[in-house]
Amino acid sequence: MKDIIKLLGVIGIFTISISCFANSNLRYRDSLSVDLIIKTKEVKIGGTLTIPTDLKTSSLVIMLSGSGDQDRDETLESFKIMKIIAEHLASQGIASFRYDDRGVGESTGDFVNSTIEDHSKDLENIMNYFKTSKEHYFKDFVLFGHSQGGILAGKVAVGNESVKKVVLMGAPGVPLIEVVTYQVRQDYEQTDLPKNLIEADVTAHNKLMRAIEDDKNINEAYQLFRQTTESILFEMDVKNSVDSVKIKQQAIAKADEFKIIYGLPSLTSFLYYDPSKDLEQLEVPVLGLFGGLDFQVPIHQNKDRMENALLKSGTDYHFITFENANHFFQKAKTGKRDEYSKLEKKFVDNFLDEISNWIIEN
Repeated sequence: MKDIIKLLGVIGIFTISISCFANSNLRYRDSLSVDLIIKTKEVKIGGTLTIPTDLKTSSLVIMLSGSGDQDRDETLESFKIMKIIAEHLASQGIASFRYDDRGVGESTGDFVNSTIEDHSKDLENIMNYFKTSKEHYFKDFVLFGHSQGGILAGKVAVGNESVKKVVLMGAPGVPLIEVVTYQVRQDYEQTDLPKNLIEADVTAHNKLMRAIEDDKNINEAYQLFRQTTESILFEMDVKNSVDSVKIKQQAIAKADEFKIIYGLPSLTSFLYYDPSKDLEQLEVPVLGLFGGLDFQVPIHQNKDRMENALLKSGTDYHFITFENANHFFQKAKTGKRDEYSKLEKKFVDNFLDEISNWIIEN
């Protein structure tokens, strides 16, 4: 289930008794890392503030992880994505704050039932904390979003005078519903399954998601999903002795699982949200980072939509494509998800420098 999910604040809404507790102070080279607990009306948000001793910019980079319940480091396949980026930014004189999602690590709350509005509220509350903090004061921010975190960055940046820049790392330019259906097709790329069955499966996914979103005809969509899955399993097992009872059970299990997944607020609240509508309204510089081997948020599906939205906004933007980078911006051979765990836990060449240089120079 977690694999599928990964496809994937304003002062008036909480009391000014927001408080912060420093759990530990760790010094790395020429920077100081402070673990904070930011208390809001609804939840506690645990995160790490990393401050270089020699600041090159007054803006604080707030890091927003991708889909699924992520810790502050966005630890994926043992690769601590946000921690490595934060340490590099500090070495270049840039402060950052990264935090645990609701219900993860030091953050309280219920991630599975949290929505895009909940995540937006958390981000706005974090910015408000720093704008009112005597000890850790920042009034200007760079929102840095990886994957689904890029949707959140664009949403919260619109009309927010405290946000000075936006960095989008492998972020969708289309609604996640389009990313999900793309990934359904991708799952069959190495098979000989007939196109008509692949497209029937895409339709079954689409209808189940829409039925759950609209809360109508759910059983009808569920039955279509189950029947389509059964047909595909029979086709894929046709060369072997087909165990019809086992296949029917597998089809039911898969339909049951996706009915649950597509009903989770943490996914459904993003599914039909169009990030390009926010990008059309941005008035701050944007850095877009794309992986040439990103098959989770593919460049061909998302870059044009993102670019057209930013052209419409009239804001300054800069796009960089890293030829052999996967969705985590590691140097990859295939870019497929089953390769991630085998790769070195580092970014492709020049990735980190491009980010820090752009933040300082713009």
